[in-house]
Amino acid sequence: MKNNLLRGALVSAAIIGVWPTMHASAGDLAGLITPARPGWPLAHPLAQSALPDPPLSLVGDQPKNPAYVPGLPGLPQGRIVTDDYGAKKEKFDGVFIRKSRVEKGQVIIPPGGLVYLEDTQGGEVALRGEQIPVLSRLPMYIDYDMSIVVKENVTIPADQSVVVGGHVYHYDTIIGHERMMNHTLHVKTIAGTDWDWAFGNPVLSSTEPGWWGMKFTQLYNQGQAREVTPKSLVFDWLSGVRMDRILLAEEKVFAGLADPAQEWKAGKYTVRLISVDAAAGSARIQVLEGKTVKLDRTLGPANKERLIEDTASRKAIVFEYDDIAGFLVPWPATIKDGKANLKIYAKASSLRYGDTYAGDPRFAVYPVGCPTGHNFGFMLVNKDEIRVAPGASLDGPEKHFKIVVTEISDADVRAWHIADRDGNRSVNLGGTGVTNIDLVLGQGRVAGQLVLKEFGRSIGVHNIKAP
Repeated sequence: MKNNLLRGALVSAAIIGVWPTMHASAGDLAGLITPARPGWPLAHPLAQSALPDPPLSLVGDQPKNPAYVPGLPGLPQGRIVTDDYGAKKEKFDGVFIRKSRVEKGQVIIPPGGLVYLEDTQGGEVALRGEQIPVLSRLPMYIDYDMSIVVKENVTIPADQSVVVGGHVYHYDTIIGHERMMNHTLHVKTIAGTDWDWAFGNPVLSSTEPGWWGMKFTQLYNQGQAREVTPKSLVFDWLSGVRMDRILLAEEKVFAGLADPAQEWKAGKYTVRLISVDAAAGSARIQVLEGKTVKLDRTLGPANKERLIEDTASRKAIVFEYDDIAGFLVPWPATIKDGKANLKIYAKASSLRYGDTYAGDPRFAVYPVGCPTGHNFGFMLVNKDEIRVAPGASLDGPEKHFKIVVTEISDADVRAWHIADRDGNRSVNLGGTGVTNIDLVLGQGRVAGQLVLKEFGRSIGVHNIKAP
């Protein structure tokens, strides 16, 4: 609940204009971060450069008076996938529209205003054969690249937010009693995944240093505050993990124990197991095109204590070349009876942070990372402004869904709906007083939190009023 003290403490635009900087060397910044366990290295490398934040990432950019749709048959909720070890996980399709408006008889959606979110109830874990829905497909999740972004001299005005890496820090609430005061920092992903359920909200205080203090650590989301007041939180530095890439594959070529000299065809390539070293816990593989060796790698040994999250340990057992990927399987054993435990995949591709989505160039893709080193889905967001006139429609990425605007009267969107790729549609979401087509669709962790925590009863009132 917002505190009145916070609402009266918004600072001037001059202070809001103080932006974070990244200027220290990576070596200097690495010394600021606390590893997951004493004596361990950092699980992820520090980012060497800044990447543009996704548009409309801040807390103030969430939908305004949105319509709510629980789901549609072609936008499934609670879809169960099972990994190679029998673990089950629920997946959710989410669709969000934010910052839309009516202008000159058309609906305008700004860049970043239309979002498809692959949402997950639990973190998506590499090396386990877990499937990740990519619109209508179910490729397997192989590997990932994550970095730790550190920004220095970060000022967060009261009730404002900043993006650090793949995370959003929001100066949320102030609780005061006489001269003692606590300042709550709310942490979400760029997609809106709220870490309150997993880590709680960091609470900072300069008046109660023995209780909360001025530093917080949520795995690799960390920060050191310099000044905490009702006007702003000022940090010496803040860190946030960023999921830079997830590696997916459409086809499993082989999984099991393999003998030296065994080989597999994968498209135009051949993957060959050259040798196995049981004492070293390693295996040598080659990827060939015809008789030409394109990749020669020794995989292993597997550092099981630091897998899956540790980058160096994971990269030691993973190989990839072009659209071929695979790894030396750590569990239950990498080598058994002189054979190597391998998984090999074909038709591999990557979703990279900020890249144009290959399946539909109108959209950019942003994987969503967890401070533990797991993936928490990905977003597809429109790159350019969208205009929809009455009687027209807008296709989502790869025509996975469609937004249809039927009637606009003055500033009101009297009739509009969302339909899935098979033509199943929502009720009319427009009506008198509906001045945008902002939307929350889904029941996943993000959509559910937005509905229950951010909008509450008001979102139901919107839908009830719609004729």
